[in-house]
Amino acid sequence: MSQTERHMPQPTSGNIGQEPSAEPPEGWQGLLSDTRQWLHNHQLAVWVTGSIALVNTVFWLWRLLFRIPQSSLYLYTTYDQLIMHGGSIANNAVAQNPPSLAAQMIGLIATLFLSTSVFRLILDVIIIFTIFSIAEPRLGRTRTLLTCLLSGLSGAVIGLFLCIFINWLGGMWQSAAHARMTLSPLVMTIGALMTASAFSSFIWRRRIRLISYSAILIALLYTGDPGDYCLLTAALVGQFIGYVWHGPQDSREHWAASSAHERRSLLTSISVVLSLGPIVATISHAHHGALSALGLLAGPGTINDARLVDCLRTSSQSSCYQEFNLYHISTSGSIVRAILPTIVLLIISWGLYRGRRIAAWSAAVVNAGIVLLTLLYYMLSTVRGSSVAFQPYRHGLLPSMLMSVLPPLVFAIVILYNIRLFSVPTERGAIWRGLSSIVATAVMLSIFYVGFGLSNPHSFTPVADLPSLLSQLPQTFIPMGFLNTSQAVLHTETFGAEIVRQSIGIIFWLVLIIVMSRWMRTSIAENSGARKAASALVELGGESMSFMTTWEGNSYWFSPTGRSAIAYRVSHGIALTTTGPFGDTHEYLDDLQGFTHFCYERSLSPVFYSVHDATRQALLRQGWSSIQVGSEMVVDPRIWQTKGKKWQAIRTAINKANREGIRDIYASFNDSPRDIQSQIIDISDQWANLKSLPEMKFTLGGVDELRDHRVMLLYAIDAHNVVQGVTSWLPTWRNGQIVGWTLDFMRHRIDSPNGIMEFLIARMAERLQDEGIAEFMSLSAAPLAGSPVEDGADSAALHHALQIVADIMEPSYGFNSLFQFKKRFQPAEEPVYICYPDVSRLLPMGLAVLEAYLPDLKPSQISNMLNH
Repeated sequence: MSQTERHMPQPTSGNIGQEPSAEPPEGWQGLLSDTRQWLHNHQLAVWVTGSIALVNTVFWLWRLLFRIPQSSLYLYTTYDQLIMHGGSIANNAVAQNPPSLAAQMIGLIATLFLSTSVFRLILDVIIIFTIFSIAEPRLGRTRTLLTCLLSGLSGAVIGLFLCIFINWLGGMWQSAAHARMTLSPLVMTIGALMTASAFSSFIWRRRIRLISYSAILIALLYTGDPGDYCLLTAALVGQFIGYVWHGPQDSREHWAASSAHERRSLLTSISVVLSLGPIVATISHAHHGALSALGLLAGPGTINDARLVDCLRTSSQSSCYQEFNLYHISTSGSIVRAILPTIVLLIISWGLYRGRRIAAWSAAVVNAGIVLLTLLYYMLSTVRGSSVAFQPYRHGLLPSMLMSVLPPLVFAIVILYNIRLFSVPTERGAIWRGLSSIVATAVMLSIFYVGFGLSNPHSFTPVADLPSLLSQLPQTFIPMGFLNTSQAVLHTETFGAEIVRQSIGIIFWLVLIIVMSRWMRTSIAENSGARKAASALVELGGESMSFMTTWEGNSYWFSPTGRSAIAYRVSHGIALTTTGPFGDTHEYLDDLQGFTHFCYERSLSPVFYSVHDATRQALLRQGWSSIQVGSEMVVDPRIWQTKGKKWQAIRTAINKANREGIRDIYASFNDSPRDIQSQIIDISDQWANLKSLPEMKFTLGGVDELRDHRVMLLYAIDAHNVVQGVTSWLPTWRNGQIVGWTLDFMRHRIDSPNGIMEFLIARMAERLQDEGIAEFMSLSAAPLAGSPVEDGADSAALHHALQIVADIMEPSYGFNSLFQFKKRFQPAEEPVYICYPDVSRLLPMGLAVLEAYLPDLKPSQISNMLNH
């Protein structure tokens, strides 16, 4: 593709006699039109979401105006109240006036439409709008509402009974009987989403179910709230309805979805559940889930032994252990120290999803550490307090300990067993640097803490000494309940001591977060041999823009035979290719499949950029989507001529150059004299200095790309040996023979004669015609210019978004002007496309393209561009 130093004159002809109103809207108008059309097609989503928001708002205003307490509305109940109808309801606001069964049922049903707080309402509205936006176009409005009704009501009934049965079976009835039993609008709507998943493509079906069930299990396992059981059963009922309506799914999976990717996605979901669980368990009012003990162990605070002993005297052992054993009293510092490890675990989960080997080892080590700390905690618990008072405590310890130890232990073993699924390496030097930073930080913080305590012993109670400081030291690093007891070794007495105690762990975990993030991003540096191999394959075969794959910044995937390859660069989770396959043409179709598998193995989304129709058709047959991003201008030099009125501007440019003594020189950059090289560099710098934005890259070459000896220059030089303009031409091979040339670099002086670029391009066509070998001369394509609107809502929206970007960038780069300029040479227009398998990745795909073209773009430059 080409760049030009200033806008070329716009042709005066074209679009004559056309009605402006007949043209489809472009840019912002087009995007607004797309939005209106989308809202029209999703009216149910708008109405349902708006109704829920309105009902909740009116309900809260009614309560506020009439000062109605929540307790009088019976919007939540307990199993004690519902089943025993006024049985054990200690500490309940309505204990003296038990509600009737009818009132309880009405209140419970009302919670299917009411959110518990403003924050929860905002969250519910976002989720419900998303659910209906997915379900409405797949199921239709009638089926969507019917599914909500069937799955919501049946899920609520079955879920409540399931909660009773599981808690009774696990011996946790004492705590579960007091649990606040509320539902939520999500119980009524989640079934529609799961039903719609049956009518979705394989990728969307997998994504909907994996995300939904992961979120539900986080809540269910770590809180055990009765409403979570209802949410799970409503989802299962909805999925069953989808199976009945749709029938069995096609067993032939999309070839892009490998089994390795499926297993890695499943392990990532489990890792996310184990990561977020502690935060959910800590902030939840319910602690009745199977993993509540593990979650609370990973949270901040201390155990309240007095409440535990009191419970053990009156209630069942296991139930009290579940409810009170890990009851936490949190401080702001301990909460922060609880959140930071969760961030570390989420970073590891992200690395697992991306197939990072270091993430797999980190997950195994961290979970093994959790197992050891959990065992240590329970062993310390057995020797804590009075032997008489805590005998029942010890008696009920084993089942809770097993529930806390088994999940991380099993997960660590599974990760190690499937270590081969995580094949993306990390640079060994980065690993050692990270480990050194972690160890050094821990040592320095330990020395600082002990030193502070010894120099300020009276800031602690009792007075700090070396043994007590060393005993307290582990608790400052581990922001969890593992080593916390109600009898702390040292208590801080001054604000400074408290700051030191809290900051030690926070600083350590921040360093760990930075190290982990770098590990998950850093990979083995591209082997220089890979670039040389790819450079050789370009001469075997390729398309008109395949030579751009040899430029800096590309990584390479090679076919199993090594006779073909695909160049790509990774950004925002997108593997963005530089055109299509190159090398042995017989392997191109297999390369598309092989590269896609390669990307999915690394949890990357493959995107083929600037490919021609043959590649596009092959991908469309595999279920991909595409949009035209430009038109390549191709001239056949074998039939080149400049006769006729439409060639007048080209003939004028040639004649003017001849009159002024300007001649064209054909040579490589390296073979050109030093003076010529310096002038070309000066012209390029002059061009760059006039722009408010940095020089574009990716498929647009600069001076560095001229230095390849295979790239040829055609520059115009006047009688005083002053270079007035320069073009570069990239070769295209077929079986080792050059069959065409592609225009890339195109710059001229500010004061160069008008028509200098027309002269150079025309002279290149004449040279190729005289040579008689080249089959084509490509003028390349102007990015984001000359692309028609395609059918389909997604394609139209993406086109309009790209048009907005093109309009903003037009004053700086003149893509449309460049497109109109190239049309003067009467070329054949061959569309080039961007092809993608997943429409949900449009945003990161756009960011990846922008970053590829402008990797050095600064925020200030974006502001200047918008202002301009």
